[in-house]
Amino acid sequence: MHFPYQDLPPSARLSYELVTWSNVRAYLPLFANDPSPFVDARFKQQAGLEAYAEELLIELRHSWKRGGCDWLLFRHTDAQPIGVLHLYNLSHEVVAGQVPYCAVGYALAAPFRRQGYGLEALSHLLTYAASLFGRTEVRALSAVENLASEALLQRCGFTLLEERPTGHSQGAVRLWGRGLLDSNSQLGR
Repeated sequence: MHFPYQDLPPSARLSYELVTWSNVRAYLPLFANDPSPFVDARFKQQAGLEAYAEELLIELRHSWKRGGCDWLLFRHTDAQPIGVLHLYNLSHEVVAGQVPYCAVGYALAAPFRRQGYGLEALSHLLTYAASLFGRTEVRALSAVENLASEALLQRCGFTLLEERPTGHSQGAVRLWGRGLLDSNSQLGR
């Protein structure tokens, strides 16, 4: 039994296209020259993107225990790709009667940051995560130095769960969490 990966319905300013072999190449023009240390380095060069695409489209897309997918974000006004949303850590396993949490991530190309697109896209995904994927809780990680990401998570109703040290080449990260409501309910903020 696979998860129902599909395009998401459009939101006010954005459309959401499930990442496939044919559109994953859109990551490079978005992120290749992005100076942000918070954008996944695999999105910035061809070999890294190919490895990421294999993991995403072969392993995660068909995994029963650790599924995941990405959506490309497009502006309605000009069909311009502006970023990507990630949903991962999906599992069909139920432990002690509890459905496990899923995780989300996001990356916007530099010209499209600080315009409310991240808030719109993440809020939209959270609206559908419960009904499409049967999740009741979602988590996210942010680098301690990434204040913009932390502000976005807080605006989407996430609360800080803990801070974790990482490997010696990276700084600490913060783990955030929030409950999910079915898309037929009003999204809490």
